[in-house]
Amino acid sequence: MAAALPVTKLAGLLIKTLAKPMSKRIKHEANRSPHTIKMLQAIGQATHQVTSRLTIWSAGYKVRSVKPCDAEEAQKKGSEFLGESIVFLVGGGVVVWEYKNSKEKEKKKEEKRLQEMRQTAESLEQRLHAIDDRLIALEKVVKDNTRHNIFHERYVEPEVLRTNNNKKNDVRENTTTGW
Repeated sequence: MAAALPVTKLAGLLIKTLAKPMSKRIKHEANRSPHTIKMLQAIGQATHQVTSRLTIWSAGYKVRSVKPCDAEEAQKKGSEFLGESIVFLVGGGVVVWEYKNSKEKEKKKEEKRLQEMRQTAESLEQRLHAIDDRLIALEKVVKDNTRHNIFHERYVEPEVLRTNNNKKNDVRENTTTGW
C-alpha cells in the first residue's frame, strides 16, 4: 500500500512560506498611510522600551529610564514587529490547525478500533451462547440415552461440571436479564 501524500501538511507549509512575502507587502503598505505610520511608531517605541529594559535588566543593572528612539527608527521597529507578528500568527495558526486535524484523525481511528472490538465481543458472545445451547442439548441427549440404556448404566455428571453447573445457571440467568 502506497503512503498517502500529506496534502494538509504541504498546504500548511505553503501557507507558512507565503506568510513572509505577505508580511513584507503589509509592512510596505502600512508605511504609506499617516495613520498606520503613527501606529507603527507607537509599536516601535513600545518594543524599544521593552527590549532596552530587558537588555539592561539581564546585564544585572536596575532600569531607571530608557530614552525613546527617534521617529524613523521607531517606525522601522514597529514595521519589523508587525511583519514578524504576522509570520508568527500564521505559523501558529497552521500548527494549531494541523494539531486539530491530527487529533480528529486519532479520534476517528480510536472509534473505529472500539467499534471493531465491540463487534468482535458480540460475535464471541453469540458463539458462546450457541456453544452453551449445544452443550445443554447434548447433556439432555446423554441423560435421555442413559435412561434407556439396556445395561442400566447411569450418566454421571463429572465433578467439575457439577461445581460449574451453579455458575452456568447463574450465567444463563444473567443472559436472560441482558447483562
